[in-house]
Amino acid sequence: MAIVFRPDAKRLKELGHGRVAHVPVLFDRNQRYCRAHNAYLRVRAKLEWHPVSGTSEASAARGVPLPNTMLRMAYSIANFIDWCEARHVAWEEITYDQVVTYQDEQMRGTWSSKTKRKLKSETANARADEATHFLRWAAAANLRRPFNVRTVTKARRVRTGTASGTGRSVVLVREGRARQEHGSSESTLIFLPRAEEVRDWLRRVKVQRGYAKALACRLILETGLRKQELVALTTAQMPSVEMLAHLQAEGRDVAPIRVTVTKGQRARTIQVPLPLAFEIRNWIDTRRLTLAHRFNRRNQDTKKTASERLFISDAPGHEGTVIEHHTIYRCFYEVKPRPRKWSPHFARHAFACYYLLHALEGEAKTANSSFRDLGADWVQSRGRFWLNMLRRQLGHVSQDTTDIYLRWLTTATGISNVAVSWHKFLECADDATEVP
Repeated sequence: MAIVFRPDAKRLKELGHGRVAHVPVLFDRNQRYCRAHNAYLRVRAKLEWHPVSGTSEASAARGVPLPNTMLRMAYSIANFIDWCEARHVAWEEITYDQVVTYQDEQMRGTWSSKTKRKLKSETANARADEATHFLRWAAAANLRRPFNVRTVTKARRVRTGTASGTGRSVVLVREGRARQEHGSSESTLIFLPRAEEVRDWLRRVKVQRGYAKALACRLILETGLRKQELVALTTAQMPSVEMLAHLQAEGRDVAPIRVTVTKGQRARTIQVPLPLAFEIRNWIDTRRLTLAHRFNRRNQDTKKTASERLFISDAPGHEGTVIEHHTIYRCFYEVKPRPRKWSPHFARHAFACYYLLHALEGEAKTANSSFRDLGADWVQSRGRFWLNMLRRQLGHVSQDTTDIYLRWLTTATGISNVAVSWHKFLECADDATEVP
């Protein structure tokens, strides 16, 4: 099995290799260095080649790929290396038809990390796409024979919500790419957890993984941040005590925070509930200072200093170590009992749905009614208004992405009782009793 090795990024930066410090390194099952595959990862990281434009002179990339993007690329290429070895085919000779076979075998379950496990079309497509990109680059770099990819032209509408009309995106898609199910996210919303489930799980995170990780998880639950966006936040991005006090004096319920490291590298401003913002600010000015001091004292020989990242660990022996996205994922996946289908991404779905329901229930209550009594047309109209607010909070470009929540909302009558005061579960006083 191919190995994905993550080097010490800080050390590489000190040695003058900052442009590739975040790039993983690949070794095959015999622990041999995969020279061509690693070269591909480096040129992608440095934007010297891009799948759309080819060379950097006409690069279509918005910016340098983020570390998590490079890690995803590396794991996809590692899976392709394993497949080539298992099927006894050389990547220098492989054809496009064989890449399509690689994709189809994943969907049929004849090629996966688990025996006979059928993978989703999204996963199979992504891996086959990355294999195709690598082989195209290798052919252009004269590392293999020419690699011809059959493509078809497809067009789709893109609604941004900023105009009454719609945009049109025309793209070249490789032939044979599997059709993806666009309603999968909507179907998973039937597993939305109850507020009590989430509150109990969050207490378990605090007991089992510590206050810092519980606070980070809570920020996802109350703002819908992606885990990669969460771990990239710095202390400087949080409002000062004076600013929070000013917002409170004006009767504001939320505090704005500018998020700069995002998917697609489009900065946006999110709204954080004021009580949570106060709690994070207090943690920065008290407990976090102690954790950073312990990290500096523990690493005084190497002269390493604590990171400015917002969330650092409070685990014994690891005080001050940066909390990374995989640690956040493990909190959602490993702390049990937990809500069904629970993950940081599903927590974003939960935030979005409860945000809509809470907003509409508030409006209906003002009108001395309920949103079900006001009818589907009212739900659709006011739901569209709150969706535009939600789209900015979540960082969705296309309006279609957030429309799944509106479609879910119109059929949520049977489970609307779980939506009462989504944010109130975090306002309850912490239970002094430890939850096992």
